[in-house]
Amino acid sequence: MKRSATFVGAAVMAVAVSLMAGCATTTRIDDEAFSLRRLKQESRGIALMRVGAASYKCVNVGVLLGVRAGEAYRRVKVLGVVNVRSIAATPVAEVELDAGEYHVVGYSCTNDKGGRVVTNDTGAGSSLFRTSYARFSVEPGEVVNVGYLHFTAQSNGDNAFGRPIKIEVEVTDWPLDEIARFERQRPHLYAAMIARHMKTGEPPVSPAEHADVCETWRTLRQSGKAATIPAACTEPGAVNRTIGKSGIAATAFPQQALR
Repeated sequence: MKRSATFVGAAVMAVAVSLMAGCATTTRIDDEAFSLRRLKQESRGIALMRVGAASYKCVNVGVLLGVRAGEAYRRVKVLGVVNVRSIAATPVAEVELDAGEYHVVGYSCTNDKGGRVVTNDTGAGSSLFRTSYARFSVEPGEVVNVGYLHFTAQSNGDNAFGRPIKIEVEVTDWPLDEIARFERQRPHLYAAMIARHMKTGEPPVSPAEHADVCETWRTLRQSGKAATIPAACTEPGAVNRTIGKSGIAATAFPQQALR
């Protein structure tokens, strides 16, 4: 599953610090506290995320997780992977979470010279984010492999921060040799692990939301405030569940046009 888009990334220092702090160590669960029974009783689960390098220079990476907060996302956890290109250890972040849905809302990496790449799309404050690059769910008592996150961020402008960034996100299976290595090194997690990959792009809207969005576009068109109506609002047939508020596919940041 792959998505790509271009947006203006607002790099907020507080978020940058949080993301970089997540790179200090590889995120691991507490092995002594590991118990599937306990996880189920407490309505918690474990997510396993293989994290890739945004560029060939990346050494340590950080991923920022968030949860829904209205039309935005609130940060809740930073995952880190040290030496993302290691051939001795599988670069997999392990995290225990409350059952529910989580979103990848930020990514960072440091290179061998200490430089860093930070990508996040924030609103007025550093704790709320506009964009979900990928999402996954955790069920009570489960250990879920959410896949291999390939995150590519390329500069598309001249200024250092706030510059246009081209983002490409894809989720695949872990490489076979890394699955075998994880089985050897983390057998208790491997034995309980199931695979359910992250989905990329914004979640689809409901039929009711679809109708409301289309009505807003029609009103804007009639008043001369918009030049066109999205095709998904005019084409006959079943409701298009991927239409966003900008009238484009959900994988292209739909929730920003009507802000």
